[in-house]
Amino acid sequence: PYLSSRDYLDYEFYSEDSKGRIKKLVVYQKINDEPVVYNLAFVDEDPENGTLLDKVTSSNDDRDTILATIAHTIGDFSDHYGRPMIHIVGSTIVRTRLYQMSISKIYDEICAVYTVQGYRDGEWEFFQKNANYEAFVVQKN
Repeated sequence: PYLSSRDYLDYEFYSEDSKGRIKKLVVYQKINDEPVVYNLAFVDEDPENGTLLDKVTSSNDDRDTILATIAHTIGDFSDHYGRPMIHIVGSTIVRTRLYQMSISKIYDEICAVYTVQGYRDGEWEFFQKNANYEAFVVQKN
């Protein structure tokens, strides 16, 4: 489960396992007006001081659940903002690769609801499972 802010730009949920409970945030920020594009930022919140951390690895053994929760926020956000393009890039190359592998794993399910593009070699193209991308854009069909 996750909670959204009243404007549907911020979402929060918790990652929990035997190692502990970690607050996760998904934040949408408009980065372009025409076409309308929002950036998706995914971060942990430091429990001691509230600092947002985008490079920490929590290793709570619930990665697939976390990625599915992020995907659900994309749908919720899109429903409230008229199907904008959503820009996604990991804070590290490894995270971007993780996102790519996750998209590839359930690509057919994703394509039933979203159009997915990947950025490589200076250009955007429709997502291909065996290509390596630097960033992604998804848009609800």
